[in-house]
Amino acid sequence: MFTSYASSSTTGAKRTSTTEREIGALDQRVTMIITEVGDGYRFVTQPDHGALAGRLAAHWGNGRFDEPAPRSAVCLAATHHDHGWHDYDLRPHRADDGTLRDFTNVPDEEWVSFYTRGIEAVAAVDAYAGLLTSMHATGLHRGGYGVRPSIPDQSDEPPYESFIAEQERFQRERLTELRDGRYSQYAGEDERELLSDLHETGTVEELAASAAGSRLWRNYLLLQTVDVLSLFLCGSASLERTEIGPAPTADSETASLGIEPLGPSTVETKPSPFDTAPLAVSVPARTVPELDLNSTDESELVAAFYGAEQRSVEFTLR
Repeated sequence: MFTSYASSSTTGAKRTSTTEREIGALDQRVTMIITEVGDGYRFVTQPDHGALAGRLAAHWGNGRFDEPAPRSAVCLAATHHDHGWHDYDLRPHRADDGTLRDFTNVPDEEWVSFYTRGIEAVAAVDAYAGLLTSMHATGLHRGGYGVRPSIPDQSDEPPYESFIAEQERFQRERLTELRDGRYSQYAGEDERELLSDLHETGTVEELAASAAGSRLWRNYLLLQTVDVLSLFLCGSASLERTEIGPAPTADSETASLGIEPLGPSTVETKPSPFDTAPLAVSVPARTVPELDLNSTDESELVAAFYGAEQRSVEFTLR
């Protein structure tokens, strides 16, 4: 299962510690990733977090870990798995009580609307990428289909009940369409069985061996891995030791990735799933030095956000 890591993330005045057990649930309604750092609050937008996840996916694959396949579609899904938040993240937001709107306080109906639009946009570019993005979205309210147990199963709660039903129908329809096109080799009986079992049970624990070994399920696990790794990098004030997984390996098994800090912006990944080492990545961020956490004035917050210089936060993965 995707295991714990620590980061300093906050939506109020005091610093809090967030573990992966918590972040699985938190990232269901994530807007900007807001981290309290020494000199203020660091903001990373969802599109920029997604771009980092996409870069990690693009460099995925070596002797122990298979490259993504179909490569372009998986990388597209990794890059735009949170595409629905693009317009919303043009500005930071406050909740009604004035706290920064970060992980937990976006209204459910807005989440559904945003994600639906994002899935449609990705699917219009590439049907397989749309299928993966839809699976990611429904997994965020079905416990990650058993691999992100910190995420609650809300499949019988409105508005997610209808959202999940609609998206899982969308997934079956896209898979059927893919059988007759260039992705036919990735839309076989194992994939059909995978969706049937996941939609019925909501968990990998009851999957047949053929379905659990299907390329679609392995691509779903890859997407979860790069998503969580990107969140770890984007949302950590200081990098700490953690493990991330299950990550799909080349032998149709899975492995947990140990993340060991070697410096303030360098980590060692054991085993490394990437095609090059060291792998240098970065994410744009704005650090707002001072905020009135008791204010409800969003215009002041927007002015502070865009008044802060955007800088690249750089990381090295060895």
